[in-house]
Amino acid sequence: MSDITRLTEKITADAEKKYQLVLNDAQVEIEKQERLKRSQLEEQLSDRLAQFEKEKRAEMYLQISDIHIQSRNKVLAAKQSVLEELFSEALERLNQMEAADFQAFVTKGVQEAQVFGEVELVLGEKSAHLLTEGSLKEIQQTIPECRLTVAKQVLPRKGGFLLRRGDIELNFTFDALLDASKEELSHTLLQLIFEQ
Repeated sequence: MSDITRLTEKITADAEKKYQLVLNDAQVEIEKQERLKRSQLEEQLSDRLAQFEKEKRAEMYLQISDIHIQSRNKVLAAKQSVLEELFSEALERLNQMEAADFQAFVTKGVQEAQVFGEVELVLGEKSAHLLTEGSLKEIQQTIPECRLTVAKQVLPRKGGFLLRRGDIELNFTFDALLDASKEELSHTLLQLIFEQ
């Protein structure tokens, strides 16, 4: 019986050893799987955090860009408003020109236009009162190659004048002259007003 007991004890001890080995192997495998899973989860978390940070950074840059564009638009609107005000004031001043200055303006315009023959002078409504018969004669003396006649109709709500010879019209209205030089003047005025 002692042999049977020893045999039983040996079988039990072997089973216990085998059980411990299997248990240890299982424990090692479980720990290995846990480390692998933890590593995968940490990597996923890191990737997600990086992606989230990238998205938030892109969103932030878009917001900053939007704010920059809005502020730039406000500055441009302010500049445009100032320019419009300056051109409006310039037009108003031109429309308030003195008779002698208007006569000089017409004389210079006719001379620069280099017109000859019969030429009709169409005055703007706001300037018509500035040119008298006497001043027209003085202008005529400076350009003997041209015969100026004042048109009966006037240009409504305009200052300045037109020179008309047949189908050809040369526009010397204040609006047209300001519009023609607006781009160049705008650039110069902006530099003077907003030195950046």
